[in-house]
Amino acid sequence: MTAIRRLRADVAIVGFGPVGAVLAGLLGLRGLSVVVVEREAGVYQLPRAAHVDHTGLRTLQELGCLDALLPTMLPNPGLDFVTADRQLLMRVPGNQSSLSDLPASMYFHQPVFDGVLRSVAEGLPNVTVELGAEVSAVDDQNADGAIVFAIDAAGRPLEVAAQWVVGCDGSWSPVREAAGIELEDLRFEERWLVVDLVLQERIPTLPERAVTVCDPARPLYSIPMPPPRHRFEFMLLDGEDADEMQVPANVFSLIEPWVPSGMAELERSAVYTFHGLVARSWRAGRVLIAGDAAHQMPPFLGQGMCSGIRDAANLAWKLDLVLRHGAPRTLVNTYGAERRPHVRKIIDAAVRFGRVICMTDPAAAAERDRSFLEDPRPPTDRIPFALPALEPGPLVGEGGGELFPQWSRRDGAARFDDLVGSRFLVIGRDRSHLAAAGPWWVERLGALAATPAELDDAEPALLRWMDARKADVVVVRPDRYVLAAGRDLDTITRFVAHRLTGEAAHERSRIKTRFA
Repeated sequence: MTAIRRLRADVAIVGFGPVGAVLAGLLGLRGLSVVVVEREAGVYQLPRAAHVDHTGLRTLQELGCLDALLPTMLPNPGLDFVTADRQLLMRVPGNQSSLSDLPASMYFHQPVFDGVLRSVAEGLPNVTVELGAEVSAVDDQNADGAIVFAIDAAGRPLEVAAQWVVGCDGSWSPVREAAGIELEDLRFEERWLVVDLVLQERIPTLPERAVTVCDPARPLYSIPMPPPRHRFEFMLLDGEDADEMQVPANVFSLIEPWVPSGMAELERSAVYTFHGLVARSWRAGRVLIAGDAAHQMPPFLGQGMCSGIRDAANLAWKLDLVLRHGAPRTLVNTYGAERRPHVRKIIDAAVRFGRVICMTDPAAAAERDRSFLEDPRPPTDRIPFALPALEPGPLVGEGGGELFPQWSRRDGAARFDDLVGSRFLVIGRDRSHLAAAGPWWVERLGALAATPAELDDAEPALLRWMDARKADVVVVRPDRYVLAAGRDLDTITRFVAHRLTGEAAHERSRIKTRFA
């Protein structure tokens, strides 16, 4: 009988795509032990995801691989929505400034992107990666954790016992199914053919920005990718056979108006059904889900993978507090409570754009075009899109919920987040605002507590930010969202201390006197 391999970890992650790799890296950097179980033997060599926004780039910065990846990416000038005869209906900008002081929007080639993310996680001594391992079950949940059952690459039984299991295993998620988590259907479903090309040479007539042609005869996307690649997406019409549409001759017939014959090699064609789906719960006992396992959205705003990376950033610091700092397990409930409404708003926006794009009735499309073209607002304001803030909750108090800005030093030596690190940031207008509760944040949670004057070149911008919010203190979470901003740090600390550390109410009431 083949001996069972048994591994133990703080966290087991099923799936080593970009979301699983980011989560493994964030947890590993915090000192947690992680085992990743991945079905594939290596990086999938064809592109799938293609876009990352500044919030995702900021997480790559925390992982330490941003500067390695940026040169491989292509800046996104924005996305134009045009009529069949190329009149501009609306525009989503991509080259504006961002709160993260990083490019607002970039395109990437996923095999390169995934390879770098995996190398970060695999390079950490407390992260073990089991490639080529097929998960068969997630079971035996109890007060101490759960077990992932798998067959490893050598065909041996593998059991991974972990305090928490996170399914980052894609839209068909066996982990989600094993946990009995249901999906809410947001009632959007359209089939699209995705075509990835390798161009033989630059084609000057191809748009240098993404373009959505809202043609009722066949809506389509043209998306520039890091050279020498380009992507097209074509909506399939009723009655069209998915397999037949992927035949190379038919693919080249579709791209012929854009790409002259012989100028491109077909790298990939695949038919996807674009859904609007979100999990009703993101936790079942000791099992959590993230990324496509938790939500699926039409790709019209490029926010699918970005949302998954935000899942990982939200979850990593909370698991760290529970596993290493004594926070109550109920803290993990805030993960789904925060992420679900946030991603639901983004899915709703993507579906709203999708309903505009996917009109195939000529009369309805003509009315849509007339309405947009007669709209006196600028094209960027006709259907505006912005990332939502976090809703108020146990870890989002008064003045909280927005993404905290990042600034770069004038000498370019470091970015602001690098100075803070993967921890809480507590800012007081002066030292008197930190005197009472500031030491609690430092000693209990390892926070950086400082005044604007002590934070190098950021002082003028910090003071302007605080002045605009009439705040003397601000607490920033490790995922760079504002926990709260106000006049009194002691009030903020009383609001949140028991959730972050499990301290009893009478202990919280002594915070001010203990550190006065």
